[in-house]
Amino acid sequence: MSKKTDGNRRNNPLIAEKLDKRGKHPNSKSNLKPFVKGVSGNPSGRLIKYAKFKKALMNYADKPIDGWRLDRKDGKDAVLQEVWYRASEGSIGHLKLLAELECLDDED
Repeated sequence: MSKKTDGNRRNNPLIAEKLDKRGKHPNSKSNLKPFVKGVSGNPSGRLIKYAKFKKALMNYADKPIDGWRLDRKDGKDAVLQEVWYRASEGSIGHLKLLAELECLDDED
């Protein structure tokens, strides 16, 4: 094999991988940058998926729980009250929902 052919084979990623072993080709690491120690890779943190739902639920956190549920204004109000009511009755699914949204945590 001539030098010219060998250079072309080295630039072809499919062939170069076989020549240089997996991950050893110089181009495979050229765009990688090391992490800085002690600095987060995601400084803003994980996005809260249901932030508006949590905020709406928190409006009902301190309201008294009415078993008769006569003070509902609309469907949205009914759903929010029902979540808290069912959680207060011990529904594991509703308690899990409130826990995952961090509605049951103490605010600092």
